[in-house]
Parts: sequence; C-alpha cells; structure tokens
Amino acid sequence: MQASVRVYCEHGALSAEIKKWARERRIELVHFPYDPDSHTRKIRGVAVPSGAQIRDLNLPIKDLLGSLSAYTGSAHFDEILAIVGHEHRRDALHVDSAFKSRCAVFITTDSDILQHKAKLSSLLGIRFFNPRVELGDLEAFIARDSE
Repeated sequence: MQASVRVYCEHGALSAEIKKWARERRIELVHFPYDPDSHTRKIRGVAVPSGAQIRDLNLPIKDLLGSLSAYTGSAHFDEILAIVGHEHRRDALHVDSAFKSRCAVFITTDSDILQHKAKLSSLLGIRFFNPRVELGDLEAFIARDSE
C-alpha cells in the first residue's frame, strides 16, 4: 500500500478526480473553512487552523479543533501574508493552515495564490497546483511523492 500524500484543497478546487484519489487513499485531503461558503463537508479532513478571527471560523463550535490559543499563525504567516497581499488575508490563512498541517500539496483555482506559487513553494516547501490546468502534473507529483 502506497503512502498517502497530505493535500490541502480549497473547496472550489475539489473535482471528481481528486475525490477519487482520496477514496483510493492516494491522498489525504484536508481543508479549513475560512470562507463563508466553504463550510460544507465536501472535504472531511480539517486542517490545523491558522490565525483566524471569529468571523473566519465557519464550523460549528463542536467541530473546532483545539483551544482558541491554537488559532495562531505559524512562524511564516507574516511572510505568507506579505507575499499574497494583506487584502487577501483569508488566502494567507489557507496557505498557512496547509503549512501547519504538513501538506505536500496545495490545490486551488485562486489566482491570488497561484500567481505567487513559486515564492510560496520556496518558502514553505509545498507544491501549488491548479487542477483545471495542471491535473496531469498534479497526478504525476502525487505518484512520485507516494512512492
């Protein structure tokens, strides 16, 4: 049995193919619902939270992880925020949660993140993919990383 690759997937980037990989246990999907429209349970795994504000926590209280003191950014949060821009704070929360959750891959269709994927990857060691245009590259990376 091959090892599962931990993948942070933004809710809008989840496709049938990615769901299939999760069912096959090729990947372990995680996500944190920082965005108001991302609280549905399409992705079961809850990522480690970053420096969220109360308005960002779109989960029932019973489903929130850990104590409120756990909701702090990583040592790289300020750098992530500077890279994506302060006007994209929730994007920075998603990226930081992926880092704190030790994800190897971040899947998104968000151009505010993808335009900075080289800098973010260099800083965090996470590979960023847009599944709409890089699905083959993503699948190849997962196959290599799970060997």
